Amino acid sequence: MKRVFAVVPAHNEAQTVAETVRALLALPAQVVVVADACADDSAERASEAGATVLVRSGRGDKARALAKGLQWVAQQQPSDDDVVLLVDADVGASAGEVAPLLEAVRRGEADMAIGVLPPAGRQGGFGLVVRFARWVLLRRTGRRFRAPLSGQRAIRWRTLQQLSALAGGFGVEVGMSVDLMRLGARVQEIDVRMTHRHTGRSWRGFLHRARQGWHVLLAGAGRRQVKLWTHE
Repeated sequence: MKRVFAVVPAHNEAQTVAETVRALLALPAQVVVVADACADDSAERASEAGATVLVRSGRGDKARALAKGLQWVAQQQPSDDDVVLLVDADVGASAGEVAPLLEAVRRGEADMAIGVLPPAGRQGGFGLVVRFARWVLLRRTGRRFRAPLSGQRAIRWRTLQQLSALAGGFGVEVGMSVDLMRLGARVQEIDVRMTHRHTGRSWRGFLHRARQGWHVLLAGAGRRQVKLWTHE
């Protein structure tokens, strides 16, 4: 029986992380939450819900949080065909909707399956960063992605092991897609009924997307700042 591991990076997600953990445990999956430079009780909430919790201090960085979680998975001695789920902590109870991604990898239809969430509408921004990420991926892979920034993914362990490093920060998904496709991985995008918190059109939302766009640019330029299988 293939094992399933779920890596959940969480930066100040105390309101939703427990629901996310419980939904993933029900799949079932072994869940590790990386409390990434949290100023709230995300770590405690995740632990109470049943997750293994790793705490990362310093400045929040999604790529470094994911690397820490993947290093924990490696310590569990997974087999080549085990599956790793990457799930954002803010999806809450809808985390269980990652199941179609998991099944696509389990059935051998994909080496990596990416979740395409419903449109954000006015809760999101104006789509500039998404379009930019889509353009970067088209230039680097020749493929037009519907959800280039989606953090909801299922990946075969032997496929993940081919990566030596990740693009930093919010460029991690774009960098991962570029690198795995160049290595010959079969990548599918699948519609999922997942929901997450949108940053909206406030100044905080625009600041977040500006950082995201910068990280995507660095990922597209080939920068891979975060070593995967060595502790930083």
